[in-house]
Amino acid sequence: MELTYRSSFSQHNAFSQCIKSWYWSNILKVPTISDYTHANAGTCIHKVLDKYYSGEKDINVLKEDFERRWKGFRLDQGVLALKRDAYWGMILNGINLNLPLTSCELKIFYPEVIAYIDGVDSNNDVLIDWKSSTRSEDNEHEYRMQLRMYAWLYHRKFGRLPRKCSIYYLKYNGTKGELSFEFTLEDIQEAEKWFFDIIEKMKYYIANPDKLPPFNRDYFFCPYKSSWDTENAGNIKFTLHINGNHIWLEGYVPELLQKGIEKKFSYELKNAYFIKKARPMANTTVRFWNSHKQILPLGFKDGLLVTLQHYAEHKQVGLDLSIIDHRVVDNTVIPMPEKFLNGVELRNYQKEAVDIYMRKKIGVLRLGTGAGKTEISIECIRRLGCKTLFVTDKIELLKQTKKRIEDVLGIEVGQIGQGIKDTKSVSVCTIQTISKDIKQYSEYLSKVKFVILDECHHIPAKSYVKLSKYLVGTEYRLGLSATPTREDGNQMMIQAITGDIIYNMATDELIKKGFLVPPQINFIQNYMDRELISMWEQECQTGLINETKDFNKYYNRFVVDNEFRNNKVLEIINKNNEKKILVLVKLIRHGEMIQQLIPGSKFLYGGSNKQERKQMFEEFVKSENKVLISTIPIWSEGIDCQSLDLIINAGANVSSIRTIQMLGRTLRLNKEKTTAYYYDFIDETRFFKLASLKRIRTLKKEGHEVLIHNGTR
Repeated sequence: MELTYRSSFSQHNAFSQCIKSWYWSNILKVPTISDYTHANAGTCIHKVLDKYYSGEKDINVLKEDFERRWKGFRLDQGVLALKRDAYWGMILNGINLNLPLTSCELKIFYPEVIAYIDGVDSNNDVLIDWKSSTRSEDNEHEYRMQLRMYAWLYHRKFGRLPRKCSIYYLKYNGTKGELSFEFTLEDIQEAEKWFFDIIEKMKYYIANPDKLPPFNRDYFFCPYKSSWDTENAGNIKFTLHINGNHIWLEGYVPELLQKGIEKKFSYELKNAYFIKKARPMANTTVRFWNSHKQILPLGFKDGLLVTLQHYAEHKQVGLDLSIIDHRVVDNTVIPMPEKFLNGVELRNYQKEAVDIYMRKKIGVLRLGTGAGKTEISIECIRRLGCKTLFVTDKIELLKQTKKRIEDVLGIEVGQIGQGIKDTKSVSVCTIQTISKDIKQYSEYLSKVKFVILDECHHIPAKSYVKLSKYLVGTEYRLGLSATPTREDGNQMMIQAITGDIIYNMATDELIKKGFLVPPQINFIQNYMDRELISMWEQECQTGLINETKDFNKYYNRFVVDNEFRNNKVLEIINKNNEKKILVLVKLIRHGEMIQQLIPGSKFLYGGSNKQERKQMFEEFVKSENKVLISTIPIWSEGIDCQSLDLIINAGANVSSIRTIQMLGRTLRLNKEKTTAYYYDFIDETRFFKLASLKRIRTLKKEGHEVLIHNGTR
C-alpha cells in the first residue's frame, strides 16, 4: 500500500499528534464519529466573508445568505441555536477589517500536497486565515505552523516570500484578534523539510503497519478513544452514538462483522427475480448499513446490539460497549391529569403494552383491530407529558383522534390537516399535509419528543421517511398497527423508523378474552353458469398468442358489471335488513351501480364533498342510515363504528392486510351485537379466484373459521 493522495496541513498535524489515529482514519478508513456543528458554523462564516471580499457589499444580502446557510446546516435546532447572533457578529468583525484581498480560498496544490488559503493580497504578498475559535497558547503554536506551511507553498508557486501572514480570531476586536508572522527563507525551508520528513514516515508505517505505535493518550481530539488499548484488554470495544435518525458505530469493524451486519440489515425486493430477468444488472437489494460511515437507521439499534454481542461470543471475548446520545431533546413538561377524565380504565393487556413501550422508548405495538390502540397511545402521552405529534393518514382519523385526546386528557390539541396549520404541545396531523410543507415545520418537528405513527405499515411511503428525517430530537417513537407487514415485502422499512415489534395482541386473542365480537365469515361461490363464465372470458381476450390478460377488462366484466354478483350483494342486504351494513368497493363506478340497486343507501368515497362526507359518516354511526357503500381505503383502517353489524367485501381485493382490516371493522363490542358478519366472494374466473382463495387463507391464518356457500348452480 502506498500514499496515494495529496496530504495537507491538517493530515500532517494529525499524524504528528497520533500516528495510529492517522493510520486508522486515512489508510484503514475506519469511520469516525464527529460532531460537525462548530465546523458547519465556521463554514457559514467563511462562505459569507468570501462573498463579501469577492464583491458583494450589501449587508442585507450577506445576512440573508448567512441565515440561509445557518438553517441549511440546521444550526438553529442544535447547541448553537442561541449563538446565531454571535456568529453573525464574527462576520461583521471580518467585514470591518476591510482587508485589501485580491482572492479568497486560494487553492495551491502539487502531487503530494494541497492547501486552501482563506484570503490573499497578492499586491502586497499577504496571507490571512479566518478562525472562529477562542485564542489560546496551544492553537497559536498550531496556527503558526499552518501559516508557515502556507508561506512555503506560496513561495513555491509564485517565487515570492510573503511579507506577512496573519490569523484573525473573529471573536475579538483590536489587537487581540490578530496573530501575525513574518517568515524568513529559513522558516519556509524548515516547513518544507517538516512536510517531506512526515511524508517519509507516513510511507514507512503504510508499508509496516505492525510497527505502528499505540494510540497517544495525550491526544485530546483522538476520534478513536473507545478503541484505546483494545488489543491488551482482550475485549471488543465500541461506542454507539445516537444522532438524529441514525446510529453511528465507532470502532474498527472486522470483515466478518461487516458481512454479518450488512446481511442482517438488508433484504431483497419481493419481485427481484422478475426485475433481474428484465434487467440482469439491476440492484435488487435494499441495504441499510453504510459500511463506509458505519451508520444505521435508529430503528435498528437493538438489533445491532444483539449482533455485536453475538460476534463477541463467537470470538470468545467480552463486549465493551458504551452508548452516547447526542440528540438535543426538548424536555418541556406538559401538565397532564392523573388519570383519564372520561373515567375509562385501561385493560390489563393495554397497561402491559404501555409499560413495555415506556421501557423500550421505540417500537411497534401489534394490536388487533378493536384492541384500543388510541387509548394505549393516549396513556403514553399522559405518562410522558412531553411535546407529542400523532400522525395519521386520513382526515376522519385526524378529527376522531383529536377529539378523543381532548376529551380524555382535557387539553387543547393542535391540528395539521384539512386546511388547518395549528401546532400545540400535543398535535395531530395527516402525513399528507405535513410532508407537503415539511420544511415549514422543521423547527416544530425538531422539538417533538414523542411521535406516534398510526397504521405504521404505511411507513415505506416516501412521505413517512421524509418526516422521520426531521424528527431529530425525538426520543420516543411509537408505531401502531394491526398488520405491521407489507404486501410489497418492505416491512424492514417500518423497523428502520419505528424499531421492532415489542408487543403483540392478535385479534383471535381479543375474541377469546371477550373484548371483541366473534365473526361469522361467509364466502359465496358458484353464482354463475360455467358456459357464461367461459363466454365472458373469451370476450375479455383478444385471441393473440401469448396474450397478456387485461386486468381492467376482466375486473369490469366479472366484478363491476357482473349483475349476478351485484344481485348477490342486494340479496344479502335484503336478508339482513335489520342490521347496519357496510358494502366495500374498489371503484367509484362500482359503488354508484350498487347504490342504484339499494334504495336509501349512501355512497361515501374520497371525492365526496367534505361536508357530505362528514354527514354521511355521522348518519351511519347514528343508525339514521342502515346501508352505506364506501371505497375500501376509507374504511379499512381506524374508522370506529361499534354498531356496525355486517360487511360485504365486493371489491375483490388482493391484499391480505386489507382483508384483515376490513373484517376488523365489524368486531367491536356492542351491547346489541353477539356476532359480526363478513361476506365475500370466490370469484368465478381464475383471473380473480386466486385472490379470493388468498383472502380465505389469510382469514384462516388469523384463527377464523370460514364458511363456503353455493350460489345458483
